[in-house]
Formats: sequence, structure tokens, C-alpha cells
Amino acid sequence: MVKRILLCLTGSAAIMRGPELAREFIREGAEVRVVMSPTATQLLSPTLMHWATGREVVTSLTGEIEHIKLSEWADAVVVAPATASTIGKLAWGIADTPVTATVLSSLGLGKPVFLAPAMHASLFLSGPVQESLKRLEEKGITVIGPVLVEGRAKMAETREIVLRVMFYRPPDMKGLRVAVTAGPTLEPIDRVKMITNLSSGKMGIALARMASLRGAEVTLIYGPGTESPPEGIRVVRVRTTQEMKEALEREVEKGVDVVIAAAAAQDLMVERPFERKLRSVETVELRLVPAPRVADGVKRLRPHLLLVGFKAEHGVSEEELISRAKEKLEAGFDLVVANDLSRPGAGFGEDTNEVILVHRSGMERLKGRKEEVAHRILDLVLELRKRG
Repeated sequence: MVKRILLCLTGSAAIMRGPELAREFIREGAEVRVVMSPTATQLLSPTLMHWATGREVVTSLTGEIEHIKLSEWADAVVVAPATASTIGKLAWGIADTPVTATVLSSLGLGKPVFLAPAMHASLFLSGPVQESLKRLEEKGITVIGPVLVEGRAKMAETREIVLRVMFYRPPDMKGLRVAVTAGPTLEPIDRVKMITNLSSGKMGIALARMASLRGAEVTLIYGPGTESPPEGIRVVRVRTTQEMKEALEREVEKGVDVVIAAAAAQDLMVERPFERKLRSVETVELRLVPAPRVADGVKRLRPHLLLVGFKAEHGVSEEELISRAKEKLEAGFDLVVANDLSRPGAGFGEDTNEVILVHRSGMERLKGRKEEVAHRILDLVLELRKRG
């Protein structure tokens, strides 16, 4: 994880989120230093950022060469918000503010740099700004895209920025097409009631986010989970297990290199759902039958793709958990992520996970934040692809 973050603030109205952004980085265990442009100091007091971080704020450059020292200190540099003016200056190497000088110095040292644009939509969509962003991306800068709404390009959500920066990895998945399933599915009982589970979608979304951050072209096939999907990733919304299966097969037919079936899709469904709403005074018997298996058949559509599956159990021995994971290997999966939902910190909706990664060459145990677990799964995906 990134530990030392240099937060650069420029003169957008979104600067009001500066203290919140700094505090979120600190909550994640990072040390934060702040640099502000002259216009930024007119909109937000540097004293407030001093209080938010506990560190002196740099608002001008002196003979102490603050821009050089800070760029050497930082693990990552975040410009949030990034204005059209700052974006244009960085694209053409103009170092006339503390922010632009520090960012350019950081680029020269090979430090990862992130931009979170914030401005009116017409400015963001203009040719010069888009050309500047493209130029910066070609130089290795990560652009965390804004949300276009109400005529504005609003800065990305704070949580999205924090996760992308804290769990940064170089783009070692560039050129790969990845389809990820996530969240629960619903199976109808009647016209109103459903069978489902408590999956939030966090693990699948962490995988989609980290794969995208590492350069992959990601499609997220997402059931009705409670976690917001990552910005900048193509999302296909589904409800039932059959809808998820069909959506995944369509993506595979288009051509994908990796399928990660992380969804907690319903494995049972009502044989004959009622065509009306059941009344609360009625007593009924439901016959449950196996639901379609979402990832079954994808290898027939594209034999050379790498297929990752999940095997969730509850209250079983480790030996039994591994045995059931190996059954999925025999069914054609290349890597199986097995976990026991009864273990503390490994259940639905948790921010952490405890898993066993099972593949044909061995296995490994892993425990940590879901983002950290996601990175290790993706590391193993790349290793298995190299082995062929």
C-alpha cells in the first residue's frame, strides 16, 4: 500500500472536499502532506489543511526547494481537484505554481501521479482539455475521471480516489480484457417476493477496480449488490442468475481473456414462481430446484480464457473447503478462491476476507483487505497465464 501521499490542491470549487480527502487517506494509514496553488489558497485556508493533516502546508516555493524535497518524500502525488488550467500547464511542462512544479518534479522521479479533474462539463469536454489529459495519460499519469452531471464534471467520489491511490499498481494488465461477475442474484417466489442472499458485491467490485487500475479493459456484470460500482468501468446490470449467465456468455463471445466469477449467484430457484402476489395469510410449499451455473460453458465458448471461480462455504473444515474447491478445478476452473463465510472478517459485507487460493500447481492462504486480496488474485492470474 502507498504510505506517503502528497495532496495537491488547485483552484476549483471542489477544493472544499480537500480536508475530507486528506482525512480519508489518513484513516487508511497514510501520511499526508499538502501543496496548494495561489488560487487554491483564495478558496480554502491553508490553516484548515494544516489542521486536517497535522503538517505545514506549502503555498509558495523558497530556497528550501520544497517541490524537490516533497517529490522525493512522496510515494504518490494526487492532484485533487485538478483544474483545466493546471491540467494544461502539466501537459506542456509549465512549472509556475507550487503544484505544477512539484508534480513535474515527481514525474521526473518516476513517482505515480493521479489527477482528479473538477470543472464545468463544457470545459472538461473541450478539445484542449481532452488533448491535455490524453497527453498526460501517455506520460503515465492516472486520470481519475469525473462524474458528468448537471452540466458539471464533478470530482470523483472521495472513496474512489482513496482506493485507487492507496492500492495503486503499475499497469501490468494492459491489453487484457476481463469480465467480472459480482453481487447476489434474485430468484422470484411470486410477483413481489424474492430469494436472495446477503452478498454486498464488495469482493467482485474490488477485483474489477484493481484490474482496471492495473490497465485491464474491464466489464462488471453486477447483480443487485449494495456496493457502488467503480467509476469508469463498463457495468452490465442483471437481476436473476439466468440473466447473469447470459450476460457473461455475451461478453465471452465478444472476446475476453479472463473471467472472474466472483458473484454469489443463487444456486437454488423456485421451480414454478407464482404469477401473482402471495397473501400473508396463505400457507404455501415451494419446490426449489438447481439454478443455472453462471460460469458453466464459458470455456466451450472460448477454450483458452483463464477462468477464476469462487467457492463459499459455511462452517466446514479447511480440508473439506479445499476438497470442494478442487472439485471446481476438475470442472474446468483454473483458479478457485475458497472461503468459509463463518470465519470472523470473512463474511458477506465485510471489508476484509480470508481465503485459500487453489490451483493445479498448489495453494496459498491469504487474509487481508479485499483490495489486497484482489491484487494477489490478479497477480496469480498473470502468473497462471504465463505458465499457459
